[in-house]
Amino acid sequence: MSSPPRAAAPAAGSATDRPTRSTTTPLAAQVDPRVRSVSTSDREVAHALIRKNYRITRLEGEGPAPFTYSRAVSGETRFALCRFEYRRGRLLTESDPAGFLVAGGVMAGRLSLTTRGHELRFAPGTPFAFPSHDAKTMESFDLVLGQVLLDRAAVERELGAMRLAAPGGLRSTATEAVSTALGRYWSDLVLHVHQNVVGNDAAMASPLVRGSAFRSLVAAYLETFETNVVALGGADGQAPLPSTVRRAREFIEQHAHDDIGVVEIAEAARVTPRALQLAFRRHLDSTPMAELRRARLRGAHGDLVMADPTLGHTVAGIALSWGFAHPGRFAAQYTVEFGRSPRDTLEA
Repeated sequence: MSSPPRAAAPAAGSATDRPTRSTTTPLAAQVDPRVRSVSTSDREVAHALIRKNYRITRLEGEGPAPFTYSRAVSGETRFALCRFEYRRGRLLTESDPAGFLVAGGVMAGRLSLTTRGHELRFAPGTPFAFPSHDAKTMESFDLVLGQVLLDRAAVERELGAMRLAAPGGLRSTATEAVSTALGRYWSDLVLHVHQNVVGNDAAMASPLVRGSAFRSLVAAYLETFETNVVALGGADGQAPLPSTVRRAREFIEQHAHDDIGVVEIAEAARVTPRALQLAFRRHLDSTPMAELRRARLRGAHGDLVMADPTLGHTVAGIALSWGFAHPGRFAAQYTVEFGRSPRDTLEA
């Protein structure tokens, strides 16, 4: 594959864009794997180019002279980065959903996006996902926009290797990042891919490097933005788990030693406590607090295995450090979970 010329770097929080396509047309048929760029100071020409590259149903643009429009896309057939500029003017577009996944970030100017009657305004540096299956209205002023485009078919093929699935086809289900921390992670990764992969001829000449960059973007996209992706069940036929439950369980595992409860777990899962309780009942036949107790039992078990009673380590002390204030109740729960008493584990 020819390595692409360098394109302008997207800002942190930004990514790329590609020409729109139908859900059945391969991205490779629409996006050249080498950089493609265009610029003009003619507003009519710019509007014609925008209509050509995006599934526009309505377009309005106005502003003073001098006006500039530019668009540069670089990457390969599975992923691409794009810098879109519409300077010194207002642009209003209505468009149908694209056939690929797009995450964006405002680098300069202002942008609002309306979908399903909800309007969101994005500050520079804040990443967001474009709706994948809903029409949208976008209004911008003096905009510089970075975008990352991921070929949906290629991403869906990658899900199997990650033991994930997207029932009914992959789609984004929310626009904003799941958390500020993950938004920063996405932004940093996009900047890395631009500077060290897309912007490096030797890296782009390597199929292994390109593949690694693609897989990193996929994993980060699925963690940063809401999708309908679920975890596959094991060999026992267990049903896939929705992202809400997966996030809650991951939070529990990471914070089992902290002072957390249903409220904190629900906030991490981005649902109400009531919705979290219902999700755990439906998919795990359990409760968030029961899962937290098991996680703390596992933590106590690990400490008991590593403990040395000759150094003064005790069952009661370890239990208390994991939030079990009642030694007898802890011993009973531990025995049920691990098939032996905590004292047997400590003295083994």
